Amino acid sequence: MITQINGALHARFDPQLRARTPELREAIGRFTQHLIAQEDKLGLRSRARKDEDRRKFAIAVEAVACNLLMQGLIREDAALAIPLDNNMMWGSNRYRNPVYGQHFLGLLELLERLKLLKRVAKGYRFSKTAKAPSLFNAVADLGKRFPKVTPASFRREQEPEILILKTGRDEDGNAALVNYSDSPKTRTLRRRVQRINDWLLDADIELTGTHDSARLGKEGEIIASYRRTVRRTFNNKSWQQGGRLSGGFWMTMPRKDRFRQIRMNGKPVADVDYQQLFPRLAYVRARAPQPAGDLYDVMGDGTGRDGWKLLLNALLFTRGPLKRWPRDCSPLLPGLNLKQALALLDQKHEPIAHLFGTGIGFELMFLESELLIAVVTHLFESGIPALPLHDAVLVPEPNAEAAKAAMKYAFCAGSAQSRAFIKVDVGPGK
Repeated sequence: MITQINGALHARFDPQLRARTPELREAIGRFTQHLIAQEDKLGLRSRARKDEDRRKFAIAVEAVACNLLMQGLIREDAALAIPLDNNMMWGSNRYRNPVYGQHFLGLLELLERLKLLKRVAKGYRFSKTAKAPSLFNAVADLGKRFPKVTPASFRREQEPEILILKTGRDEDGNAALVNYSDSPKTRTLRRRVQRINDWLLDADIELTGTHDSARLGKEGEIIASYRRTVRRTFNNKSWQQGGRLSGGFWMTMPRKDRFRQIRMNGKPVADVDYQQLFPRLAYVRARAPQPAGDLYDVMGDGTGRDGWKLLLNALLFTRGPLKRWPRDCSPLLPGLNLKQALALLDQKHEPIAHLFGTGIGFELMFLESELLIAVVTHLFESGIPALPLHDAVLVPEPNAEAAKAAMKYAFCAGSAQSRAFIKVDVGPGK
């Protein structure tokens, strides 16, 4: 389901989107000069911009123009969601994007005044810590100023910061960014992510069937092959909690579409997946042997598997006794009350039951992220492109067994366990 804001479908504004082709860059340059001339004509500026301010204005124009042109390639009824909150515009921390600021707000006001941009919904605050973005649509005349574009007309700058540290979630479920200071540890962590990004940018990765159109993902992100770099996010103000990679276009694609549309080195992809990695990492932490079989199959016949998965992972993340069902979990385990379900899980996973309710989940997530980074690094160093997926990697289908061997080695070497449970999936019908 595609996210809606104010009842409208939306595409999220991407401040890193830029022109790739010379024709589009030249057209955006002419458009920038046109806007500057219109400012003078309307008397909106009393003096010329300084060099640095001109550079910021030009980057903002490029980002806005590219986003509006990309919006024209996706669903016509999808608005462009642009965040305008004060922290985004003027936040004085390492995450601030140079596209944003007073020059950005002034640009949007100018485009509205020239009737090249229409605000269809104003942003609003829906909790103490979160605000919905404003929604905009381009008018038809804007597209006439630029050449015809496809997703291949665009590129994407890397994030200003690829190493993200967040607080824990507040009562509204939101986590704030932490403005940390660099250290030898953070520089090492950042270099590891940057190295993966360098490989991803050079890799032969394409999306089939999307040359003349772009797709809108379920969270408002654009699914296009230029979105191929990742960032790493840590939780609870700790460099030992969380650490998952995110941001790549493949991460929010429906599973079936990955097999159907992604090509690496010209080949279809295979999904090489650690099986039930979170509870297996809990067994590692408990220094207990890896049990055989599906750890989410509590009843032994496969019934209620999705419910047991939700409940088991909730127990690993919660602190203290679990007093209510996790969201959407109860209907998946009909005929059981919470007390009965917890007793069955304790019985099924007695070696790790003492870890339930300890909040160890984010530490296990860190171990998961370290495993995947080690695997992806090894594969790229071996000449095999790999797309990370939390507890799995996507690789060219002919390289699936090599990826499986790398994942087995990483798990066993990092855990002192003798067994690793890994599945290779090449998609439906194969």
